[in-house]
Amino acid sequence: MTDFIHNFLGCVLNFCVHHFVAISIVTIIVTSFWLVMRKPHGIPPGPSWTLPIVGDMLSIGSKTDKSNVTLPFRRLRKKYGDIYSVYTGPKLTIVVSGIDNIKELLIKNGDVFSDRPPTYLNDYLSKRKGLVSTSGFHWKEQRKFAVDTLREFGFGKPILEGKIHAELEILVNEIGKHRGEKFNFFNLIQYSVANIIASIVFGKRFEYDDPAFNGFIDRMNDTSASFSGAFLVNVLPILRFLPGDVFSVNKIHSNMEKNRETLFEPAIEEHKKHFNQYDTDDFISSYIKEMKRKTGQKSTFDGEQLIFCTNDLFLAGTETTSTTILWAIVYFLHYPEVLGKCYQEIQDVVGSGRLPSMKDKPNMPYLEAVTTELLRICNIAILNLPRAPAHDVTFQGYNIPHDAIIIPNLDSVLSDDSVWGDAGTFRPERFLDENGKFVKHEQFLAFSIGKRNCLGESMAKMELFLFLSTLIQRFDFKPVKGNNLPGFTGTFGVTHIPKKFKVHAIPR
Repeated sequence: MTDFIHNFLGCVLNFCVHHFVAISIVTIIVTSFWLVMRKPHGIPPGPSWTLPIVGDMLSIGSKTDKSNVTLPFRRLRKKYGDIYSVYTGPKLTIVVSGIDNIKELLIKNGDVFSDRPPTYLNDYLSKRKGLVSTSGFHWKEQRKFAVDTLREFGFGKPILEGKIHAELEILVNEIGKHRGEKFNFFNLIQYSVANIIASIVFGKRFEYDDPAFNGFIDRMNDTSASFSGAFLVNVLPILRFLPGDVFSVNKIHSNMEKNRETLFEPAIEEHKKHFNQYDTDDFISSYIKEMKRKTGQKSTFDGEQLIFCTNDLFLAGTETTSTTILWAIVYFLHYPEVLGKCYQEIQDVVGSGRLPSMKDKPNMPYLEAVTTELLRICNIAILNLPRAPAHDVTFQGYNIPHDAIIIPNLDSVLSDDSVWGDAGTFRPERFLDENGKFVKHEQFLAFSIGKRNCLGESMAKMELFLFLSTLIQRFDFKPVKGNNLPGFTGTFGVTHIPKKFKVHAIPR
């Protein structure tokens, strides 16, 4: 028996000696895995098992999610609650859902959660400049100047209405040239909306056949559609080294550089060449004046910053509004009775002898309800842009590290059945009371809330009212015979845009 024990212990010792290196390597790997992937104490609930490098990406998506990027967020909210955490790659991402939590995050704690997180695309494409990608003092100084300047140039004022009316006359004439025949008016809508912000930023409009202008719109659409793939590079920056530009990062960068070279830089140089400090009637000239005024002071105003601010204003002032108008036509084709009610209201209030005006808006509650319902159900921006806490903070009882990415989930409110009853149904009447008057809802968050809410909200609301009322007044929209109606699932990129379709715009 003693010999057996000695032999057994000898075998064990011999095994341990010969396999010491292997055991050590396995121990180091397991320990490293635990150290790297262990979750910080007190963070919101989320998936139990998180993989190295890819995080939770493999466990939170499915094949059906490709047609609707909101589905994983809705599924995770149902499983883990209104505040949950996932690892997008190695980055801790905390998603905040529900109206009360979002108000707590963006209003009550707005100073803490107003920064942008450092991401590869943000750093590489925007260089953390402009109005969208900046944080801290940089963002505050640039946003304040932009808000004050845009308000001076007519945001929410009659002077802007005049510019919109002038552009609408041109748009109506261009649509009328098709004489009711089927056509795709995606570009026409985008050209027209883009010209409104162009008149404010550049001090001029562009002809619809201007090559530089056409190129910008084409690249804007291309870039927007490419962002859904490029998002993966934010999660795993190493993917950018794969050959062939698989995730379109180089394409997006090339588009931005081309827009800079063909549109923004020439316009800025022209403004500098003819600068007159007593005649600053657009954003670029006002910015140049501010740059000169702050020469020698500690300031974030410079030429590079101007380019990115101009780019941000132009993109934000074009894409979301034009996309909403395009979705409106899709819904009118599906719901001709809604289009008919809008037309009748316009006839009752305005008639056909003049263009609708902002003074007519209070007397047209049904159209306002339709527009608001479109913004709600289409959810153009999908999710709010990500935030980053300025420092480690406790939020709703959870520990939020300063390097976490925070996503305010606006979709959780806009598409919540517990809020709207039948959130998936297009029903403008939800925004009308029993007397047919327009009713506001605090849960309507299409323009976000708090310190970083949509900079151009007042302009967008004015544009949507004037564009939609004028288009409905002048044209009856009919689907193309033999074609299926355009669907409600579009292309997910920077925004959720409908897939291209043709329509009959029949003059009334």
